[in-house]
Amino acid sequence: MITERVWFESEGLSIEGLLSYAETTQAPRAKVLLCPPHPFLGGDMHNNVISHLSSALAQQDYLVLCFNYRGIGASESNRSLEADQLAFWDNSTCPDYEAEMHTDCRSALAWLRRQLDPRLPVLAVGYSFGCLPALDMTRSEEAVTACALISPPLNKWPIPAEQVQFQKPKGLFYSPGDFACDADRLRALFEAMAAPRELSEIEDADHFFINKEPLLGERLSGFLAGL
Repeated sequence: MITERVWFESEGLSIEGLLSYAETTQAPRAKVLLCPPHPFLGGDMHNNVISHLSSALAQQDYLVLCFNYRGIGASESNRSLEADQLAFWDNSTCPDYEAEMHTDCRSALAWLRRQLDPRLPVLAVGYSFGCLPALDMTRSEEAVTACALISPPLNKWPIPAEQVQFQKPKGLFYSPGDFACDADRLRALFEAMAAPRELSEIEDADHFFINKEPLLGERLSGFLAGL
């Protein structure tokens, strides 16, 4: 597998990413954008779930991009990250910064679309908070043909039923031991989803999927391969 450090622009800021692909790949089957968790909750492109999925999918002939949101790692920012973090811990959210995280995801999508064949479909995969921009882009961007949502944090950021009533394929991956997303809320979200849809439970895991990354990767790979 080859992993290249790459850079793209988001609202004039330089954002760092990692582009991964199999060494023998001539023509990727699709492009995958991995949207990381919330950085104020330990999320970045080196997160255990994001790193494992990036490697696993690249080895199956996908062109995979993950990245750091603005102000994280070497990604530039024009905000006071310290002030944003304080606001987040006071209010359990920081809407201004989170809106810019969505913008960074769209900028990552625009950059990824330009790589290699622009006609290749893009699959959006979100983990934790990353589910929100992944879902938003799948609903609104024609180039994104499907999405996979891994442990959406519904206890903190509910997803309205109307946001999942579109016709593109949707995969929902969860653990019954997830503190950020109780199983009843997740199953209600799945029931609200328009077909095609798929639900996958990762047994004996929690929100962080420690030691369960390979199983999660297998389930996600199976979902994507069936598209």
